Amino acid sequence: MKIKKNQVKTQFVCILLFSLFFSFFISPHDTFAKTYKTKKVSKHYKKSKKPRRSYNPEKTKQEALQILNSSNANYLVRLANGEIDESDLIIDSLIVDPGEDPIELEYEDDKPVDLDVFRTMYISYLESGDYDEIGGTLSSGISKRKIMEVILNWLGTPYYFGGTTNRGIDCSAFTRQIFYSSAKVLLPRTAREQYQVGIPVKREKLEFGDLVFFHTRRHTYISHVGIYLGDNLFAHSSSRFGVTVSSLESKYYSSRFIGARRLTQRDLAIFGRD
Repeated sequence: MKIKKNQVKTQFVCILLFSLFFSFFISPHDTFAKTYKTKKVSKHYKKSKKPRRSYNPEKTKQEALQILNSSNANYLVRLANGEIDESDLIIDSLIVDPGEDPIELEYEDDKPVDLDVFRTMYISYLESGDYDEIGGTLSSGISKRKIMEVILNWLGTPYYFGGTTNRGIDCSAFTRQIFYSSAKVLLPRTAREQYQVGIPVKREKLEFGDLVFFHTRRHTYISHVGIYLGDNLFAHSSSRFGVTVSSLESKYYSSRFIGARRLTQRDLAIFGRD
């Protein structure tokens, strides 16, 4: 009987130890699994309840118009409203030079040129016939008279960043328009691209029709271009005065002069549109 009692006690102790072992090692894992499943379901439930963003067409339209009006894309708005005649455009005006620095422009043209006197002088010069007697064409073969006539027609046109018409035009579009109208030569769109055309010319060797380049921002990269006329004068579209004539002797342009280029017959063959 004692042996049986001992066996029962031993069995009881074994069962108790086994129960403790099972509850210690197995139960925590099972509890963790249940907790993980609960959290996972709860997270999924919250995610499904997240509100979706509603589309508001009117609000989106207003935001788009604000972006257009606050950027250079305003040109597209003017075009859509009929303020710019698309038939007047020679080229896509979305690729343009950086605008000039308004702070630096305060110092522009400290040696101003009287446009009325300039216009009268050149018109009488053209009508006298003397112009053709001293070499009527550029080295590229373009008529000087035609270039000057086109420039005179553009004098006084307002400046417009990205503009290409007589309602408003920027500097590189102006030089492009002059050569296109006078010789059907379509120069690249930006001043920096135009600086790659033709051959380099030193300042003291400038001739009528040469392209002159400047940096009109604080950084010394090409951002402005004009056409040399002689006597240290050049025609250009100034963001302050529109299409005008300025002097290379002014402190502003003299200190910002970068270089000049002269078109050749090879350039006419490349960029000509006859």
